Amino acid sequence: MTKYPKKIYLMIASNPQGIDEKKLLSSMPELGIIANVEPVFIFKNQAADVTPPVWLKLAKEIYQRKDKASGFVILHGLDNLLYTSSALSFLLQNISKPIIFTGVLLDQQKKQFDIKANLINAAQATRYNLNEVCLMFGNRLLRANQASRASEQSLNIFTTPQSGILGRIDFSIRIFETAILKSKGKTKLFGKLNSRIAIVDISPAMDLKYLAKQFVDKDGMIIDASVYQNLPSDLILFLEKNKSNKPIVIWSQQLSDSVLAPHNVILINNLTWETTVTKFMWALAQGKSIKKVKNLMHKDMAGEIIF
Repeated sequence: MTKYPKKIYLMIASNPQGIDEKKLLSSMPELGIIANVEPVFIFKNQAADVTPPVWLKLAKEIYQRKDKASGFVILHGLDNLLYTSSALSFLLQNISKPIIFTGVLLDQQKKQFDIKANLINAAQATRYNLNEVCLMFGNRLLRANQASRASEQSLNIFTTPQSGILGRIDFSIRIFETAILKSKGKTKLFGKLNSRIAIVDISPAMDLKYLAKQFVDKDGMIIDASVYQNLPSDLILFLEKNKSNKPIVIWSQQLSDSVLAPHNVILINNLTWETTVTKFMWALAQGKSIKKVKNLMHKDMAGEIIF
């Protein structure tokens, strides 16, 4: 564990539940014991309006301050949080400072929003050598790009496989050192994402003509086939007729590479949905060829692959 940090930047990436951030900080003098906390306003609207330009701005603002702080706490509403945090793990690679997302939870018993515990825990977690993007909610510290929304309402509103649990809050923070990513070199900022992608949710009502039309002015496509054990015949026909040489990702935990191999698509079965979307946007910005995008999608860039 490192010494107490001299400075933490509190990045306001959205305004969860209309909170007055300045009043919030003034009501939490305990934060001043942990560190000198300086707020930075990135986006003042609701989290549902956070889009790729905000991700890029957030990554740039963090990169510009990386040598001035011991860590970053990102205040973000629950909407789009998994997209923002996953995107940041690809935009800021080999990061050597903790980047910890947190936000507001609704206390079901008191029927009021509680952010103080999450914010204090996130600030305390910046004392540790965490070289990655994390989530701090409830009593767990999680790897952001392996996290999914939990199906049950509780303090732990996000879940991950065991490999994504980085720490727990008991009476203090316990960090699982063996789970933490090791910094592999100089921090690199990626300043581009390609959002010209079609996202398709397969259903029995799917129209093949509509699918092909969606693809015309896009640079790539992601198909959510997570509920299918076998691809619909119309979709297979679309893949067989596709001569565009544009990357197509199929997200499914139930299909195999052997089934999809003849159709020159990229099967993703070891990433969360949000990570699949943001990584694809990042990979497309590095190059549009199917081979290059496929290699990047299958390479573990920021601890995102679930083994």
